[in-house]
Amino acid sequence: MKICIIGNPNSIHVHRWVKYFISKQDIIHWIGEHTLGTAIPQGVIFHDLTRATNVRKLRYLIWALQTRRLLLEIKPDILHAHSVVSAGWLGAATGYHPFLITAHGSDLLLLDQHSWFFQKLTKWTLLKADYVTCVSENLAVKAKVLGAKPERVEVVPLGVHLNTFRPSLNPQIIRQRLGLGAEPIVLSIRAMNPIYNLLDIAQAIPLVLEQVPQIRFLIFAYNIDHDYHSRFTEYLTDEIKSGSVRLVQNLPNDQAIAEYYQVCDVAISVPSSDGTPVSVLEAMACGAAVIASDLPSLHDWISPEQDGLVVPVGDIQAITNAIIRLVRDAPLRNRMGTKAAVRIQKQGDNQFWMQRIMRIYDALTK
Repeated sequence: MKICIIGNPNSIHVHRWVKYFISKQDIIHWIGEHTLGTAIPQGVIFHDLTRATNVRKLRYLIWALQTRRLLLEIKPDILHAHSVVSAGWLGAATGYHPFLITAHGSDLLLLDQHSWFFQKLTKWTLLKADYVTCVSENLAVKAKVLGAKPERVEVVPLGVHLNTFRPSLNPQIIRQRLGLGAEPIVLSIRAMNPIYNLLDIAQAIPLVLEQVPQIRFLIFAYNIDHDYHSRFTEYLTDEIKSGSVRLVQNLPNDQAIAEYYQVCDVAISVPSSDGTPVSVLEAMACGAAVIASDLPSLHDWISPEQDGLVVPVGDIQAITNAIIRLVRDAPLRNRMGTKAAVRIQKQGDNQFWMQRIMRIYDALTK
């Protein structure tokens, strides 16, 4: 099958999607509508729209024309946009069919914060799609409210690669290789971007260290918003200098990411809005005790006090209390981590969900 994807070339989720279909020997064309900041998987034919122009007020008109021209040349069996906003707009503007959209989260959940025209364009895009998959139930509800035909909307989580993301039998060996000691480790697992509220974690860190000074915080620093990164590091200057806080950057592959999940005592994700966050599911699959924002998208994956802890969005004291509680109560976090891993094994296998996507592709191309 010849598949054409439109989406952010820096998205780790889209990278994994692409790699799956490359492994099935499909022909993959990828049209990128963000400035390329990472290597494209081998075997993918990449088309960079930003090379033509990236002027804010003109780019989508020019990109839509360029995308239409590319599709006439490529003639894919299916066009698949990852995100309703931006990628979906471009796909809809070409009039190409069959056309599938995957909604990932903020593209719909934060739609009310945007202009009237932005909202109208997004609604029009959903109407143009032949099928819409959503990574969580609340996204599917939102898509239907915005006008997507209910019979053409389906919940299809991205899932987790369980061969890579699973509990380790030798976490102490991994700790030694990563240069980590025996201290409790709290890992922040989301991108360095305002929507993920890492500044809330930054405010909680000194409060935690006052009560449990031996804790070490590891912060994944990827997809960096440079202004936000500067504010984060400035707030924690002393903690970074002392070694209580360490930024983790430039991990080469999924196995390297999994190792951090496998050795952390607590993994934390506290955004204001989310679809089904793959990073949270991956941490759970590795047996980490998770602290997450109390958002509808996670209700299908985390039962509070069973598979993890949930905290209100923006509640610094609740974040602080949850970290201290899990770090001090080893039986509780071990029990939660074990239950979380079992749950993801049962519900979150990437192979199962990707096979569902293949069946959708087959149905749309008949």
